[in-house]
Amino acid sequence: MAARDPIAEPLSSPSGVPLTALTWAEVRSRLAAHETYLLATSGQGGRPHVVPVLGVWLDGTVCFNTGRHSRKARDLDGNNGCAVTVPGHDVDLVLEGTAQEVRDAALLQRIAELFLAKYPWWHPVVRGGEFYDPADTAFEDPKQVFATMPTTVFAFGKEKGFSATRWRF
Repeated sequence: MAARDPIAEPLSSPSGVPLTALTWAEVRSRLAAHETYLLATSGQGGRPHVVPVLGVWLDGTVCFNTGRHSRKARDLDGNNGCAVTVPGHDVDLVLEGTAQEVRDAALLQRIAELFLAKYPWWHPVVRGGEFYDPADTAFEDPKQVFATMPTTVFAFGKEKGFSATRWRF
């Protein structure tokens, strides 16, 4: 996580519409609590790809996993820029940043424990710098783990029209 919290920057909004009043702590809480995320990546030639992923919030990053040969893994291998979207009933959050593969065993174990706490039906096994489904006892289908470090986060309020706030890192 960054040494200090980012400062909110109000963005333009329709006249008379209040800007989102979320604090950075509230944004972090919403990012951590959300059940599923929408991950947007870009492949060769800029072709976009958006897919729901399960994820956890750890040390200022959204962590998720994917199969080694999935389209999102291939996209991130060529271009680690991505966006993670968290829709909400009153505010939508968009985290823009870069995804880095996580290979450190101790960090992967922390992420695995967060997955178990958030999604009790799935507890990944950490082995060789990757995740495995507990049912994969032959360790044949590894999952890469990525941590998405934000460069910019947007909050788009939905009440009385749209409003926006930006945090830069």
